[in-house]
Amino acid sequence: MIHSWKSVVIGGVLPIAALLVVMPLLANTSATVAGIPLLFAYVFALFPLTSLCLWVAWRIDEPRYRDREVTRDEVVPETDATGGVS
Repeated sequence: MIHSWKSVVIGGVLPIAALLVVMPLLANTSATVAGIPLLFAYVFALFPLTSLCLWVAWRIDEPRYRDREVTRDEVVPETDATGGVS
């Protein structure tokens, strides 16, 4: 079950939409950025932007995972075959 739809949208839907929606719009342009076709420049710009989206999504969900961490100091009692604590 997904607990935070905001992180799913930012980390998954936003990068996919940025790629699949904008790429067809830029496919037939002849514009260039520093000698690179605009479509290629856009795709290369999406690499760090996708990483940024994933980082933001992780920061949204991080407190939930931090609460579940088990420290090494905690000792779980061992049980034997009869179910008793040894």
